[in-house]
Amino acid sequence: MHVLRDIKEILRGNVLILFITWVLLSFGGNMVHRFDGIYFSALGASDELLGYMGALTFGMMALLQLPGGYFADVLGRKRLIVTFTFVMAFSMLIFAFAPSWEYIVVGLIISNASLLYQPALFSIIMDSLPKHRRAEGFAVINLSSLPALIAPVVGGYIIFTLGVVSGMRIGYLILFFLSLTAAFMRMFLKETVSKNNGERSFLSIASILKNLNFRSKWIIIIGSLISSAGGMVGYFIIKYSYNYTNAFNFGLSMGISMLISIVSGVYIGRYGDRKGKEKLYVAGMLLSSLGIIIFIVPSLAYLFLYAVISGLGMAFYQPMNQGLIADLVGLESRGRFTGVFLFISYISAMLFSGISGYIYSFSPAILFLFSGILYLIAALIALKIFVLNIPLHKEVAI
Repeated sequence: MHVLRDIKEILRGNVLILFITWVLLSFGGNMVHRFDGIYFSALGASDELLGYMGALTFGMMALLQLPGGYFADVLGRKRLIVTFTFVMAFSMLIFAFAPSWEYIVVGLIISNASLLYQPALFSIIMDSLPKHRRAEGFAVINLSSLPALIAPVVGGYIIFTLGVVSGMRIGYLILFFLSLTAAFMRMFLKETVSKNNGERSFLSIASILKNLNFRSKWIIIIGSLISSAGGMVGYFIIKYSYNYTNAFNFGLSMGISMLISIVSGVYIGRYGDRKGKEKLYVAGMLLSSLGIIIFIVPSLAYLFLYAVISGLGMAFYQPMNQGLIADLVGLESRGRFTGVFLFISYISAMLFSGISGYIYSFSPAILFLFSGILYLIAALIALKIFVLNIPLHKEVAI
């Protein structure tokens, strides 16, 4: 009953609107994006090109985060979110009708350009959540993915039945209509920053970095390691699994992973808000490291074991990471901080993704082991900074 009461307190106003739109976007996205690796390959992309596509994705997103964070604080959250949700929606048509991988590159450029709104999106959530419900709030928001649990299974079944290319084209068309609906719904969001915040200059981003407290700086560094570890294997998870199973089984395993992440995340987030986020933050990274190393074994049983462990890793890490940021960074600076955080994370992921195709073509096991080591390094750093409490520099609130 306490959990239901907390959910009711969290899901109101802006958070409720975003929750509903994420139900739509999460379902459509999980139908197709988990299978992008085999779709792009079917359109002619080599392993090396898949790595470059991943690098392009992260590079595009990185370039937009700093201006996105600035505009989120200066122009307001709502304007960016609504405009670029429409851009993202129409970019899905390029993926749906692409005759070759070259058109996919165009689609990646446009769809990733729409992510200029990411800092605004994260900021408006932080602004709108109750202060004592931050980690739990982000976990509750993740409940929007519950209807998407069957999405990888549906997508996998469509591909299994119609083939990779035809099945993915249908999936992207469905995603287009769901994204368009979400864009119209986001027009009802309410702005959370005042107009006089626009007096800040773009160079104020530099002052944000200068005045960050010690833990905030390390959250950025740890986030870059996590993004690198996940980004370098993104397109190759499905490609590797396809060697010993089919799209339906893979989709089913990903659905299980999402179910574990979403359901357990609410209770984990609630516990973190009350007892402390730091240890759970570290636990999420350790589980992610273990999961990706287990994934190396080419077995259906190990694929499902990976799904369980990685789902738990996400349930621990994601709400704790977002909750810690909201705790450490003030409202008027959250857009710019989030822009810096995402910029550095995406740059790191871009660099590692750029070499991932070459590593995979040489040895898939080495690629996944490398990813697991990066998760482990991030966990050890977080353990020292946030749990063992090494001596801190004087903290400056922003």
